[in-house]
Amino acid sequence: MDEQIIEISGCFCGPDGMGNGGYVSGLVAEAISGPAKVRLHAPTPLDTDIQLVRDASGARLMDGEKMLVEGEPLGKPLDLDPMPTPPSDALIEACRARFPSPSEHMAPRCFVCGPERDHADALHICGGFDPEQARAADRWVPATDLAGEDGLVATRYLWAALDCPSYFGAGIGTAMALLAGMAARIVRHPHPGEQLSVTGWPIHSEGRKHHSGSVMHDADGNVIAAARALWVKVQA
Repeated sequence: MDEQIIEISGCFCGPDGMGNGGYVSGLVAEAISGPAKVRLHAPTPLDTDIQLVRDASGARLMDGEKMLVEGEPLGKPLDLDPMPTPPSDALIEACRARFPSPSEHMAPRCFVCGPERDHADALHICGGFDPEQARAADRWVPATDLAGEDGLVATRYLWAALDCPSYFGAGIGTAMALLAGMAARIVRHPHPGEQLSVTGWPIHSEGRKHHSGSVMHDADGNVIAAARALWVKVQA
């Protein structure tokens, strides 16, 4: 078993006071090195020491004895067929027009989709849900500071970019919901500066649980990453 003390900067928040679910899931997936499935048990605290633990079964984030996030190799194909084709310009513009305002947004400071965040320090993927096509979509051009040592966009940022589009793609409006689980497969890591798109769509719902998918395409229309997510509405 290997244990590393890490600290997640407040820059990588989702709702106030907790780490963005896709980002923290991506951190765990990086420790697994391949397609992974991740379960989120509790909000991940920011700007404080936590433990990233790796062993033969996978990896997890711990706050002392408290399990925050755990992941393991995916071990099977993602159940996402049929996946959407790359979004048209018209769909992206329709989704952007339906994106919630800061006062309506459940997490306006979110690292991925927060409308109050500066473009320079966040992903700024801001596509709302278009009910006519049952899709949420936006363009994304990764910045140079998202690259890992190999010069390609790191896993944690690809998982983050797949996260919020799956929330909007679930079609649950602006309801407060938290990511409970995510499984993702990366086909290839893009270079910073590539012209990409991300699309989210609903799969099915049961009570407060909402299953959705998200897919990332490159400029040639090839799938480069995809995920399946479980969102749980927070009871008032």
